Amino acid sequence: GGDTAAQLLKRLDYDTIRRHPKIFSGMSDIGHLNLAFLAGAGMVSIYGPDLTFGFGAAGDYPAKRYNTDFFLKCCMEAEPPGKMPAYSQWECWRPGKGRGRLLGGYLGAVTRLFRTRYWPSVENSILFWEALETQPHEIARQLTIAEADGMFDTVAGMVVGKLTGCEEKEYAGLLPGIKDLILEITGDYSFPIIGNADFGHSGVFMPMPEGIMTEIDAEQLSIELVEPVVRQR
Repeated sequence: GGDTAAQLLKRLDYDTIRRHPKIFSGMSDIGHLNLAFLAGAGMVSIYGPDLTFGFGAAGDYPAKRYNTDFFLKCCMEAEPPGKMPAYSQWECWRPGKGRGRLLGGYLGAVTRLFRTRYWPSVENSILFWEALETQPHEIARQLTIAEADGMFDTVAGMVVGKLTGCEEKEYAGLLPGIKDLILEITGDYSFPIIGNADFGHSGVFMPMPEGIMTEIDAEQLSIELVEPVVRQR
């Protein structure tokens, strides 16, 4: 489960994890662990399929093959996986190209861990995030505070995943759409943004390897992993 993942952070032996890296995958609040592994142990892990809803989905679930094929490519071939395939229609929210290390996860984990010792220090990042049952005004508040604290200063590109159950209720009809809110919050920056990518709580799990050098082209709706996720022993 994910709700108590943050309680593990100070109890983990990061030196042992560094010496004995393993393939680790999960999503939602498990994203706290993904970020901490990279920050504390330099270990790449995958924000992606979990056991129950990812690998454990029924055999006839439409996205099951999509959820597993590229994951296996990332984990079983010691070469750059290349361009991520799209399952649904991605969107260009701000055009341009960006190159940096993939970094992010569940929005709650991303904004809570920023500026803590569990946030990875990278020079340039492709920041990715998704949200569950979080109203747009709440998303805007979290990102506005993160922006004021400098989160976007080293961002070279942004990928927004599925925003599941994130319809505005409290201020319905009074706010711009989520795309316009994000563009406003990041208005002082020029980095490209891809929206509606295939990761999040929607049941579609495009693997997002934390810390891997990645190139995005928002106009071409391209996300490319340009270095291996695993290495030969």
